[in-house]
Amino acid sequence: MRKLTSFFLNEILYRKVYDEFDDCIGKLYDIYVTTENGYPKAIGYKIRRDKEMYYYEFRNIDFYRENSKIVIKVRGVKEIIPMKYSYLLSKHLLNKKIVDVNGKKVIKVNDLRMAKICGELRILAVDSGILAVARRYSVENIVKCIFKLFNKKPVDDIVLWESVQSLEVDNASLKLTVPYEKLSKLHPADLADILEELDEDYRNRILEYLDSDFAAEILEEINSELQVEILKSLKEQKAIEILERMPNDEIADILDEASYEETERLLSNLKKDDEEEVRTLLEYEDNVVGSIMNKDFICFNINITVQEVIELLREMKPDDEVLYYVYVVDEDYKLKGLISLRDLVVSSPESKINDIMVKEIISIKDCDDISEAVELIIKYDLTALPVVNDEGTLCGIVIINDILDEIISPHLKKKLKI
Repeated sequence: MRKLTSFFLNEILYRKVYDEFDDCIGKLYDIYVTTENGYPKAIGYKIRRDKEMYYYEFRNIDFYRENSKIVIKVRGVKEIIPMKYSYLLSKHLLNKKIVDVNGKKVIKVNDLRMAKICGELRILAVDSGILAVARRYSVENIVKCIFKLFNKKPVDDIVLWESVQSLEVDNASLKLTVPYEKLSKLHPADLADILEELDEDYRNRILEYLDSDFAAEILEEINSELQVEILKSLKEQKAIEILERMPNDEIADILDEASYEETERLLSNLKKDDEEEVRTLLEYEDNVVGSIMNKDFICFNINITVQEVIELLREMKPDDEVLYYVYVVDEDYKLKGLISLRDLVVSSPESKINDIMVKEIISIKDCDDISEAVELIIKYDLTALPVVNDEGTLCGIVIINDILDEIISPHLKKKLKI
């Protein structure tokens, strides 16, 4: 017999366990592990004998390969009471969904790679491949033969433990890691892709845990039909917190897909100014510029100085996407000009913005067709386009991301991480 230092969980589950007198004490039913120190460490195991369960400390246990079979031997078994911070590999992890953080996808735990390190049995990796399933049903050789018929070779689909994040954190006995800590480091578009693959329960667990600002970025990347379902299924307070952190045009886009009752429920919980803006956006037809314009823009009165504008911007701390241009208006909010950030920074602090602004403005009306906005942005290579009403009053902006939403599929947009 050859002593093993590395093997898969499916290779040892339900195998007979022999004591130092070569008496069978039962079959290995499951293994208790703890994640307090790095890779999950085995601390106990369950033995099934005569329909009864016995719990033993994980010590003096060795694994051997004899021909094609695994033999398990123990010495000096010691019964234990399982600790609250431990969990069972087969019951709580095998066949469950986890996230491959590096691969940015949801995978199923078909098997676990285990190894003895400094005398301790540790979980090193997750296997989500077809061979892992074959091992569970003891048909690995059959599967390999089938692949060989087609001149192919099956491979283990291995993901190292440090690259995975469990989705089962709500289970009282399962504490794999700080809940969703690894997921929170992903790009919102990648996490949106992952959430779209999960069922409602898992999606809600993740979004409830995540910071509302980050959750809002993720929701913007999810397809519109699913956005509505998510807001309906989340706790109302969390749904409102997420909406409050989204631009009003994004909120309008989501609510445009919702039922009247759901729209009214969510709108009634927004701040009054936001509610009014969203209602205004919802009144526009889907094909006109007003339906996609962003109401969060920056404008200043024509009579103030560059220094005053810079100081106000520091206080406002606006989002990046609305900082393409600073718009200049008169007392009636009629659009008079615009200034790029570069021109603002290099100009004399004492200069009036009226003297440095661009007065020949490319703008579009809120009732114009979206296709016209697309043409203008492409023709003049713009990153943002001011939107005015029939009286020339500045009422919003269309940024390039809004246009891309109209002409690029949501899936491609996520892949480009725009």
